[in-house]
Amino acid sequence: MDFGTTLKHIAPFAIPLLALCIPIVALLIAGIVRIKGQRQLHETIRHMAEKGLPVPEELINAVVSGNVSPPKTWSPTSQLRSGIVNISIGIGLMILLLAVEPSEMLWWGVGAFPLIIGIGFLVIWKIESKKS
Repeated sequence: MDFGTTLKHIAPFAIPLLALCIPIVALLIAGIVRIKGQRQLHETIRHMAEKGLPVPEELINAVVSGNVSPPKTWSPTSQLRSGIVNISIGIGLMILLLAVEPSEMLWWGVGAFPLIIGIGFLVIWKIESKKS
């Protein structure tokens, strides 16, 4: 039995197993990053306490809530940018798939998802800009 024959027999099992391992590895990496962030946060608080400095309320809340990074907020500019990018992606997908296979209606459905998400971002941007 040579290497090529063995590979032909193993490949149908190895490829799906490898594909299933990718999300597991991603979750492990995300967990490691979170643990390291928590460790750095605890070290910062410990150093501040050792030096006699007051510990800010934000750091204590971050430890209690488990949130290492500050909450991300959407600014009106980022909503406008996201809306324009999503609309552009949707129209681009529609044009691409229309050029590849004009007889199929797949181009409309695939391109409609980012297009509608982009329109939603623009609606949110418009509402938020009227509030301020």
